[in-house]
Amino acid sequence: MSIGVWQPDRPETLTQEILEGLVSAAKDIDNVSEDVVQGYGFVMRLQSDAWQVAAELDSSTLASLIRFFTLAEAQFTGWEAGKTSPVIYLVKMLKQRSEFDAELRKWIKQNTDNRYLPYGAAL
Repeated sequence: MSIGVWQPDRPETLTQEILEGLVSAAKDIDNVSEDVVQGYGFVMRLQSDAWQVAAELDSSTLASLIRFFTLAEAQFTGWEAGKTSPVIYLVKMLKQRSEFDAELRKWIKQNTDNRYLPYGAAL
């Protein structure tokens, strides 16, 4: 009788190294490695404070990550996020900079079935 291989829990923090890997993956979602798909799905369930490490990124990179996470949630098994989607937190960052535009909002809505995107829960 065989039982699966034990794997330790993924970290519950978003490090600069992980963020850099996600930024790199966001550049070409069609060629994301299986290591990223299997190893980084936990970020989809992190709370808002974990995303403060992304506040240092420029607005263009934030928008790229927003697009990546929007598509990744639909395409990668285990990346479902609902109301904990990083898209919500990253959109808030762009809104604080007054750089979240209607065009990106429309793109998000057209490319997701997550009812919480882009703003989060109503209450």
